[in-house]
Amino acid sequence: MPRIDTIYFIHHSHTDIGYTHDQPIVWDLQERFIDQAIDCAEAWAGSESDGAFRWTVESTAVLHQWLQHTTSTQIDRFMALERAGRIEVTAMLANLTPLVDTDQLIESLQLLRRLRHDYGCTIRHAMNCDVNGHNWPLVDVLLDVGIEAFSMAVNPHYGGAPLQRPNAFWWQGSSGRKLLTWNGWLYIAGKRFGIGQDDFAQFEAWWPRIERYLAEQHYPLTSLMIQSDHPFGDNGSAFAGFADFIHRWNAAGKTPRLKFATPAIWWAAVRAEADKLLTYRGDWTDYWNFGCISSARETAVNRASRTRLRTADALAAIAVAFSDEQLGRVYGRYRQAAWHHLHFWDEHTWGADQAIHKPYLEDTAAQWHHKAHNAYQARSLSLLLQRDALAALAKQVAAHEPGSFLLFNPLSWPRLVAGDVAAGILSSRNLPWDDTAGRHFQDRMADVDSLTLVAAKQDDQLNINARLRDVVQLKPVELPGFGYKVVSPDDFVNLEETLVVGDSAAVENQRHHLLFDRERGGILHWTDKLLDVEWVDQTADYPLHSFVHESVADRNHPQPRKLHYEEVWEADLVDFPEGWNPDWQAARRTAVKVVSHKVYHTPLGSHVVQHLEAPGCAGLLKQNVFLPNYADFIECRASWQMGLETHPEATYLLFPFNLPQATARFDVGGQAVVAGEDQLPGVCRDYFTVQGWVDFNNGQLGMTVATPENPMVQLGDFHFGQRQQAFKLDRAMLLGWVTNNYWGTNFRAHQPGEVRARYRLRPHAGAFDEAQAHRFGLEAARHQPLLQQFGEPRTEEPHFPAAGSLLHLPDNPSILTLHVKRAHDGAGVVVRLVNVGDEVETAVLRSAQLQIQTAYRCTLLEEPIRELPVHEGAVELTLAPREMTAVHLTINP
Repeated sequence: MPRIDTIYFIHHSHTDIGYTHDQPIVWDLQERFIDQAIDCAEAWAGSESDGAFRWTVESTAVLHQWLQHTTSTQIDRFMALERAGRIEVTAMLANLTPLVDTDQLIESLQLLRRLRHDYGCTIRHAMNCDVNGHNWPLVDVLLDVGIEAFSMAVNPHYGGAPLQRPNAFWWQGSSGRKLLTWNGWLYIAGKRFGIGQDDFAQFEAWWPRIERYLAEQHYPLTSLMIQSDHPFGDNGSAFAGFADFIHRWNAAGKTPRLKFATPAIWWAAVRAEADKLLTYRGDWTDYWNFGCISSARETAVNRASRTRLRTADALAAIAVAFSDEQLGRVYGRYRQAAWHHLHFWDEHTWGADQAIHKPYLEDTAAQWHHKAHNAYQARSLSLLLQRDALAALAKQVAAHEPGSFLLFNPLSWPRLVAGDVAAGILSSRNLPWDDTAGRHFQDRMADVDSLTLVAAKQDDQLNINARLRDVVQLKPVELPGFGYKVVSPDDFVNLEETLVVGDSAAVENQRHHLLFDRERGGILHWTDKLLDVEWVDQTADYPLHSFVHESVADRNHPQPRKLHYEEVWEADLVDFPEGWNPDWQAARRTAVKVVSHKVYHTPLGSHVVQHLEAPGCAGLLKQNVFLPNYADFIECRASWQMGLETHPEATYLLFPFNLPQATARFDVGGQAVVAGEDQLPGVCRDYFTVQGWVDFNNGQLGMTVATPENPMVQLGDFHFGQRQQAFKLDRAMLLGWVTNNYWGTNFRAHQPGEVRARYRLRPHAGAFDEAQAHRFGLEAARHQPLLQQFGEPRTEEPHFPAAGSLLHLPDNPSILTLHVKRAHDGAGVVVRLVNVGDEVETAVLRSAQLQIQTAYRCTLLEEPIRELPVHEGAVELTLAPREMTAVHLTINP
């Protein structure tokens, strides 16, 4: 190992939106910290000493808020220090979780355009701290927005870091491109080693141990980076004592030399030795995100809000062509806030530092409600934006028969749309025609579910019939890609008039035959009549769609969470040993008995509804399996009430598939990851955060499971806490991990109230097809019909006929449309695309009801790259394997 001659010391505030203080306090404190950092940096502005104070802004969200509230004088001071290299801004919005998919990650980085162009910030590096990983597409997204290097400072508490650390390496994305990456010590390392203290004794004692450790790890560089926040800890301010310590250390001739640095200074040193660095390819699979299902309902709410915001963005972009001032005002007022709240539900700080140990503390309650506010505010604003955007489209559609509705498909390919619609939708057509009446039913569509109405109070047939009068279903309608169709009252059916109720254990449709266990619940057999396959693994210990309650077996232990993880904060700070206990003892129980088994035959298909007594449920577990008569998938839903239990527990829904020698893949946002193969060494292989789907395939047969609402899964068996270094799929079993309260801090100790889960299953023949898996996942997420009645005035000369595509987005299955949105300058439409294949692919965008006038290719930050020719209303471009791009269009009706 080369001898370390320089330590680069990077100082920043670790940004937890919550944890140490209530969230509004954190936002305000972080603004003050920037002011204090300016004062500290200016105090050393005339010094060229290696100890001169420097500050790193860890997240752009904090800086953006400060810019909104500060004075022009402060901004000038900040930018002067930024230009002088005394302050550096890094690129990430916040310390985000892998709940964000690829497009949401791109959306979170849009602040870079403003910070660079409006203020002149030079942002070329990114950093995240505390969090344990990021989805693999981060590599290509950062490169595409002009980021040259990225650093992580993983917190191993209930987690783990990949590879060896500290170390620099080349992180290779699925495209083959590489990002210079630092896998660093925890962000508190500097102060823990003694840097910043009044004397040198502690750091001098640590340094020989650090040197020995680096030698054992064959650390390749002659320089080292150490980070630190304020001695206070998380959400701490700038600390001038670091500068004084470094200045005194160097003046005393101590070695190695310390240099107060920014990321730019550090990365310049790394690049000088970059030829020594190894390349690693794969997903940086996160450990920490299992905490997100300590609030499973809100996590599902936020995923639905994200889907609605994309629909609203697409329709608002179309409204640009019509200069819709009303929608423009709404969008100008609410869009940014909607996305902000969506992002900050997915930020890594869930609540108070004492949330687990003192769940009834006022501090715990306050921070939880602030956190939950993000999910529910995003929900409300996304409903508002979507309903107004749908109404804006309806105003442009030509005359229709009385009582008809507009049906919209936001996806780029034609698809069959059917399902439950909002209670009272048909009666809403009788409302007066004005500029608001046509919109009110939209905000009640989010929880439409005929299961809730059909299965309620089964002993009260009169009550059921009364409820059914308000249950309406849309019969299957073929919709064009990114298009719409006017549907008539004949396309709807009232459930009260068509429902047939039975109690058979066997249910079938044109494709599937299911046999249910009427004693213990679940699916015993699933015969695929088309493929002649039994899909339920008969050797498994559980039937398909089994409910399992898991808990720490020792209920008398004073700190039961320590049985699966023992924190090691006071252990050796150099290698930060992890505290996982793979041998922790779990108690697992399944449903006790079926209380009710009913089969509801509707015009759209059959619902098999079972009510069960099950451990861990405050009341009955309700399970619903839907067999549509218009499609080949089956859908499994479940709901139950959680109580106030704080003993560590988890709940699962299990799906053991008869697929021997299968390979498991999961989606991290337009990118398939082969479990165990497409992962960095040492990252989490026990559980996974999924965006759209999981797939099991053995080359001849496969099963794709869409996960639209419940992101956490385990694969093959129960693996929590095992810290597996290698992944082996012994059984093609999906464990839908719906809830837990296993985390030791920050997350909720209990989540009283209803929890819901939904998984859509599609069997298929042949090899794995990633493009089709993505389409299946997107259709499951957008399962509810998007309807708008014509209850408000239309334009004088409606531009659109009764059906058609708005634009022909790429129909190449390997080209996924991530987002259609209004351009940031308000003068056009931006379409974000990704090639999900491993070959060069062609994408074609063509005029439809809207005419493409001009086009140019742009960066993901909407900066022009080059003009694209428009030939006969069409634009063509090629995308390299796994490439992402954006296209700016100007359009006219």
